[in-house]
Amino acid sequence: MKNRKKTSFLFMVFLLTGGMVFSQNGSGAVAGGSAEAPAQPSTTFSSAFQQGVALYGQGKWIDAAVKFQEAERAAVTGDERAEAVYWLCLAQEASGDFEGAIRNLTVLEQINGGASRKVEIPYLKGRAFYSLGRYDEAIVLLKDYADRTPADSADAIARKSAALYWTGECLFALGQLDAAQDVFFMITQQYPQSVKYEASVYRIALIYQKKVEQELLELLRQSHEEALKTIEEYQRRERSYTQALVMYQKRIAALEARLREAGIDASAADNGE
Repeated sequence: MKNRKKTSFLFMVFLLTGGMVFSQNGSGAVAGGSAEAPAQPSTTFSSAFQQGVALYGQGKWIDAAVKFQEAERAAVTGDERAEAVYWLCLAQEASGDFEGAIRNLTVLEQINGGASRKVEIPYLKGRAFYSLGRYDEAIVLLKDYADRTPADSADAIARKSAALYWTGECLFALGQLDAAQDVFFMITQQYPQSVKYEASVYRIALIYQKKVEQELLELLRQSHEEALKTIEEYQRRERSYTQALVMYQKRIAALEARLREAGIDASAADNGE
């Protein structure tokens, strides 16, 4: 199992760093299109970057972030710097530093280079916004990313379905259960091979359960309100009877007072005397 996890991680690193271009000259032109010798990555950059990737794979994200910052400072080309900042953002999100990740994603946007990494900025920002509870902002970014990602390869399908999944999570967190259910259902129908398939199936089941709970709570609320109305009606009638009784008692007391003033014994009058 450990070997399988290690192989999966190395494969992920291979995919993530596949767009990394070290064979560019200082002007950004691809090597072979110019007579100038291509600029090679500096030893300092390569060392710091590789250490960062290794630490990231070990789950030591804070230490990895430090190494990626070193790699950024030692970068020679725009692509090198973009690659370092990109991985820095990954490490910051993994360690829970979402504010820092958002700041560095903005830095990545402004770097002259790293086009393949800039494509991923909306997704990473969306994930960070989700983690910070900024669901509305996350939905805008994630939905736009999903719409712009063509499902024309296994890698593209994985990225598209992941963006859709986190869009659904944002809707779920906002309590928009019907909209969230539609998103999760779309993943299960259109991307059954996605790694988000099982998670989406689970969410659909959870949403169904929540809807049942909400219906039961609504029935209980209505029953409680009806019971309260019945109790309130009973109490209202009881108050009316009490008030009427008090009024009659006052009238009787007043009548007896007048009779006494007239020299008539009310009890004697009652006995026929």
